[in-house]
Amino acid sequence: MLRIATCFLLFLPLLTACSGDGGKGGGKIPAPVHVVRVAKGDVPMLLHLVGNVKASATVGVKPRVTGEILKVHFEEGAFVREGDPLISIDPRPFEATLKERQGVLAKDQAQLNKADDDMRRYGKLVGGGYVSREAYDKTVTDRAALVATVQADKASVESAELDLSYCNITAPISGRVGALNVDKGNMVKTTDTTPIVTLDTLTPIYVNFAVPEAHLPVIQERMEAGEVPVSVRPTGGEEETGVLTLVDNAVDTRTGTIRLRATFANEHRRLWPGQFVEVTLPLGIAVDSLLVPTRAVQAGRDGTYVYCVNDKNEAVFKKVAVKFEYGGKSVVEGSLTLGEKVVEEGQVRLAPGYPVQIVEDRTEDGKKSKG
Repeated sequence: MLRIATCFLLFLPLLTACSGDGGKGGGKIPAPVHVVRVAKGDVPMLLHLVGNVKASATVGVKPRVTGEILKVHFEEGAFVREGDPLISIDPRPFEATLKERQGVLAKDQAQLNKADDDMRRYGKLVGGGYVSREAYDKTVTDRAALVATVQADKASVESAELDLSYCNITAPISGRVGALNVDKGNMVKTTDTTPIVTLDTLTPIYVNFAVPEAHLPVIQERMEAGEVPVSVRPTGGEEETGVLTLVDNAVDTRTGTIRLRATFANEHRRLWPGQFVEVTLPLGIAVDSLLVPTRAVQAGRDGTYVYCVNDKNEAVFKKVAVKFEYGGKSVVEGSLTLGEKVVEEGQVRLAPGYPVQIVEDRTEDGKKSKG
């Protein structure tokens, strides 16, 4: 028992030493950090966004008559011109209907011709009293009825001719045909909801993307001054340059963004509908802007922030707003000042007031000094 008490008394000073500063942090090991001084400069304002490629025109080809597909005139994935034949539907039922209606028209036309002769003849006879006025009026009425019948027959013939022409389906636009959804030999109906094939116009082609509404005034100003170039790059592909052609007429209240559209010639067909691309939209020059390394900017629950180092070599938490990025640097707004030390590496261990040890201090002109 005496030995236990003696040991406790020996360790008591050590425990007191460990508690040291009463939790004030004097015992924390400084975190090694790399800092870069806040700089100012004129930087191109480039917005880097994600866009989606869309065909400038898309048409789903559907049948306008019901019948059997006799022939397919295109190869899937081929490029066709407006008016090129695509599908042939069995025309025989429509040819028979047309002949029937032409026959009815011919019969009614013959009756109308006879009614014309009767009316002229009765018109001469009624003046001499050889036929009654009632008989003459009947020929006039009969002729008028036959005129209406012949007009209806002609409309019926035109309708049959139109249905017959719909048996030959041609390309409504120039573009690339997709996969055939209905094979040869199948029946197609006018009530079908699935198109037989879809055509997309790829030259020109559109890229849709959205930007925060805060950039809208600058974009409108630039469009009024002239063409606004837009560059896009598909994954693993080459950069394409187009022109901004549309600013939507309303801001999306859910996201606070507005939809834009750029048009590309796409002569080499490097852009395809549905493809996601990296969009670069230039908005002019940001003059005398605060610059920090993009690696220094951290994202938190309440927004973006950086850690700075004060004169006591302590970490200082500062909120910043990133306007845009360029060349590995971010143009920011906030309480930063020119020349202030911003932590570029080593943020993981930091908290407000945490001691730091500067391993590398890089100035705005690129010079380095060991800390």
